[in-house]
Amino acid sequence: MKTDRTALPLLAAALAAAALAAGCGKKESAAAESVRSLAVRTLPAESRTFERRLTVQGTLEAKNYANVASRADGNLDEIWIDEGDPVVAGETALFQIDAANRENSLAIARQVLAVANASLEVAKASAGKTEAEARKATLDFQRYERLRQEDKVSPNEFEAAEVAHAQARAGIAVANAQVDLAERQVRQAEAALAIAEKNLADAKIVAPISGVVSSRSAEPGEQMSVGRVVLRIDDLSVVEAAAYLPAQYYPDVAPGKTTFRLGINGREAGAHAVTYRSPTIDPTLRTFEIKGKVEAAGGLAIPGQMADLTLVFETRQGLGVPAAAVLVRKDKPAVFVVQDGKAIAKEVRTGLQNDGWTEILSGLGAGEMVVTEGQTQLRDGMPVEVL
Repeated sequence: MKTDRTALPLLAAALAAAALAAGCGKKESAAAESVRSLAVRTLPAESRTFERRLTVQGTLEAKNYANVASRADGNLDEIWIDEGDPVVAGETALFQIDAANRENSLAIARQVLAVANASLEVAKASAGKTEAEARKATLDFQRYERLRQEDKVSPNEFEAAEVAHAQARAGIAVANAQVDLAERQVRQAEAALAIAEKNLADAKIVAPISGVVSSRSAEPGEQMSVGRVVLRIDDLSVVEAAAYLPAQYYPDVAPGKTTFRLGINGREAGAHAVTYRSPTIDPTLRTFEIKGKVEAAGGLAIPGQMADLTLVFETRQGLGVPAAAVLVRKDKPAVFVVQDGKAIAKEVRTGLQNDGWTEILSGLGAGEMVVTEGQTQLRDGMPVEVL
């Protein structure tokens, strides 16, 4: 049979096109196969420690401090302490106010007491003289009374003796009253002297507590009034952490039992116990104050610093997975696990969440391989390749 030479090129072109089409089909099939198998990373569900806790920002403050104020009115004569100086309770003199006037008042009070004592001695001597005269008048009256019974004196003489006796008794009462008055004047002068001594003592103020002077708000020459604060002393040996918590946590905080972890400038400063919980809740802010004594903080606890307090209300062991592995499917929490090369969606019930891990209460077993990367692109039953 004779072949048409003009048809050969057309046949070759058709065969080439068919071969090309077959090659493209194989590539598309391989690409589709690779899309269906998704690369993921997994981690096993494992037992971890979970805490129900709350972290708040608080302040470090000295547990013991004193705002030292003036106890008297007058000029601030001397101040012997400056900020940063250490002081010792009952020993370190701090400042003095108008001592000269108080010394003069004390001298006057001493003289008034001396005069009162002298007046008392005079009153006692006068009372002694009056008592002696009264004894003489009593004897005379008794003698005249006997003579009157014997009708040996006239009625006028007897009446004169009787009046003298009555006057003597009245004189004794007056003398005793004068002695009592003088004694009261002595006690009054003693009280005035004690006040003058107290005023002079108040002129010079000594440190009420041991610590360090943290602020000074007056200078010599200023006019002082009672109650004006001159210095503040902080006892740096005992430091407390204080913070305010929302009202709903009030039942969870028990002084002496609840603990908190302290963080200062990003550094851990140990675990400490709550020592104080305010007895009431602020009705405006709906918060309450807690405090805890800070011990063994490695020199980090300085009054005035900000600090982070992490209060731990409950601690328990539970099954955990990375928090990113937990998705929401049909409005319920779920995770994907790998079984036989496929991603299987499992509905779970979650609990506490700490440090990037979520507690799984039910729906998952220990050791199951949970998808932690690529899970957002998965569908139930989808083939996966674990990297």
